[in-house]
Amino acid sequence: MSKEAPHIPSRPLTYAHKIPISKTGVFWEKLKLGEVYATKCRKCGKLYYPPQVDCPRCLTSEAEWVKLSGEGRLFSYTWVYYQPQGFTQYQKPYAIAVAEVDGGVKVMGWLEGVKPEEVKIGMRVAVSAKTLPDGYLVIVFSPKGDEYG
Repeated sequence: MSKEAPHIPSRPLTYAHKIPISKTGVFWEKLKLGEVYATKCRKCGKLYYPPQVDCPRCLTSEAEWVKLSGEGRLFSYTWVYYQPQGFTQYQKPYAIAVAEVDGGVKVMGWLEGVKPEEVKIGMRVAVSAKTLPDGYLVIVFSPKGDEYG
């Protein structure tokens, strides 16, 4: 029988706010369709993800929406075994990952359809979006073939 270590109780923390989307509405509408979009500056050609409505490089507001490739390579990941507040309804463990999408930008999302021992940095992944049961939109990566980098 182990003895419990000294501790203090944590205080419940809830932080929710409305996120204005007037300039990024295209991004959210496309996510609902399962597509992931970035913005590209029409002046300097820089591609931005997450989407930027103003180019921090050349300070113009001339951006166009660009659909990202539905594929990429796994760049980084971590398995979540202790869910933060607001995520306790999801089955654990789950993986949060970053993929470098074909075209050059890095995107963060959920890694699905793979066991922890099967995940490899550089593996090819499909990139899409979906709506979770609680209504939130998320980007998801799933294994695509057996090709590794």
